[in-house]
Amino acid sequence: MAVPLQVLIVEDSGDDVDLLLLEIARAGFKADHEVVETADGLKAALDRRAWDIILADFSLPKFSGTEALKIVRGRGLDTPFIFVSGSIGEDTAVMAMKAGAQDYLIKGNLRRLGPAIERELRDSELRRARAEERAERHRAEERLRKLSRAVEQSANLVAITDADGIIEYVNPKLLEITGFAAEELIGKTPAMWKPAGPAGAECAIAWSGAADRSDLQGEFEMLRKDGRRFSVYATISPIRDESGAVTHLVGIAEDISRRKEIEEQLRRSQRLEAIGQLTGGLAHDFNNLLAVVIGNLDILCEQLPKDAPGRKMAQQALEAGLRGADLTRQLLAFARRQPLETRVVNLNDLITGTTRLLQRTLGEPIEIEMKLADDLWPALTDASLVEAALVNLAINARDAMPSGGRLTIESMNKRLDERYAAENSDVTPGDYAMIAVSDTGSGIAPENLSRVFEPFFTTKPQGRGTGLGLSMVYGFVKQSKGHVKIYSELGHGTTIRLYLPRVMTGPSPTVESAQREGNGDLKGVRVLLVEDHPGVREVAVKQLEEFGCRVLQAHDGHAALALLKEGQPVDLLFTDIVMPGGMTGVELARHATELRPGLRILFTSGFAENALQGDQDRLGDRNFLSKPYRKQDLMRRIREVLANPESR
Repeated sequence: MAVPLQVLIVEDSGDDVDLLLLEIARAGFKADHEVVETADGLKAALDRRAWDIILADFSLPKFSGTEALKIVRGRGLDTPFIFVSGSIGEDTAVMAMKAGAQDYLIKGNLRRLGPAIERELRDSELRRARAEERAERHRAEERLRKLSRAVEQSANLVAITDADGIIEYVNPKLLEITGFAAEELIGKTPAMWKPAGPAGAECAIAWSGAADRSDLQGEFEMLRKDGRRFSVYATISPIRDESGAVTHLVGIAEDISRRKEIEEQLRRSQRLEAIGQLTGGLAHDFNNLLAVVIGNLDILCEQLPKDAPGRKMAQQALEAGLRGADLTRQLLAFARRQPLETRVVNLNDLITGTTRLLQRTLGEPIEIEMKLADDLWPALTDASLVEAALVNLAINARDAMPSGGRLTIESMNKRLDERYAAENSDVTPGDYAMIAVSDTGSGIAPENLSRVFEPFFTTKPQGRGTGLGLSMVYGFVKQSKGHVKIYSELGHGTTIRLYLPRVMTGPSPTVESAQREGNGDLKGVRVLLVEDHPGVREVAVKQLEEFGCRVLQAHDGHAALALLKEGQPVDLLFTDIVMPGGMTGVELARHATELRPGLRILFTSGFAENALQGDQDRLGDRNFLSKPYRKQDLMRRIREVLANPESR
């Protein structure tokens, strides 16, 4: 059966073409051919399809075989090319062969054409096979180079050992993270990293060189050159040869230290939130009890003569009750359930004023240094709680420096960006005014850093602290939508940074003008008192009546609205926020002002979080009174509310 053959003939003689085709058929080929005589014709034929062989006359009237050869080779084609000429000298033949022709034949002796075609087809196939082999080898080398670049540039740690666990390769990321140089690792075993943790033992076994194992995945710790440990999640895989024997082990590990830190931050935040819910609820109930105790003792101390035997005991009981109230306020601050008396504050002025007090409080062994930013942004916060926070932090610093030292208070503007927020789950990106309090004291042990903000946790000796100072600082800053960060090392001191949100306005005016206007007589002022706790209500009635007020009482919001609808004259609604019956004090105030548009409002509560959702704007600096309260605090706040036209 004839073998198909695609033949391109460069020839101007039809007779010569016929002779060529006859010889090709005699050699056992079935020729599918095309004849061209010019350069353009050749180019067009090459564009149309691929050819098995090209036969070309050496000399044509308008073209030449050597030009044809240049065109073919110029296209990068390896198609067999044979010159067929009537006469060709030896020098010309050698030149043609050097130019890339495979053979040359004399037209008068075409017996060699068939064998020459067979030979060139075999050689061409061999060249194609070798070219494909070279191309595949090149592709494999390129894949290997890409893989090598990927490993070199990988963000993961990569180590390769032989079957016995001897390190042969480590990538740059591994060297960067561990701090070792390549020559310190090559030839050693991964045991030098002392893997520990949940999968540490399995990791050591996986690197031991056993041949009958599969992939191992797990989380464990590795040792840096400086002795510090870090966490990784790793996959250790055996590489096998054609027989299935393990030749190498490849370990790829992700440094998850930062992720674990963020997870620990989240757990710590959730733990503090849970503690806050518990302490906040207890503080609320305790405040109602203290309101009864303090209110009655206030009245009792005023009624008892100065020389009465029980007056001193009543005073002592009152002082104890007030100390209890301070503790509950700190707990509520930690739980973020104490309404803040916020205003726009110039923190530099506040720091300067507080520092004068601190110098007397801390004593001469403590040197106080201030570094305040000239252009510090104003912040929206509770000024009194900022002062209390500075005092608490300063006292903690003093206790950490029993032999004296330096306390530094700094302020500066800080932009907490998205990257910082990603690393600190409780942070909202934005602009903050920052206060940093640093000491040169003993520092805090690493195992205690995660607990320093918990209430009642303290490392001080018994009787030296309640453990509420830092928890109060944490709570009020978080409630101010700010952020707290602590840095400490044993023997190198502690720095605590408070970030308070920037506001785009100047400091708020003080309430002194309202207080000056609010010094009027309360005699005849008509007060609607709404309080569900009978004991608290009874004490409040006594206090208001002593001020000369005319008091209407209601045990919940519905009863209060009924009195207003009856047309009872009222100047001031004094209401608890959290009450039974499905109506909060804030909701009552909304309905009451619809009935009486000019009615003044004063809120009170021992715990206001649930009622405050979405209504914080109703609780300003002057229309909220926190339980438990003193008699004089109630009088002052009522005067301020009556003098302030916005307290409604």
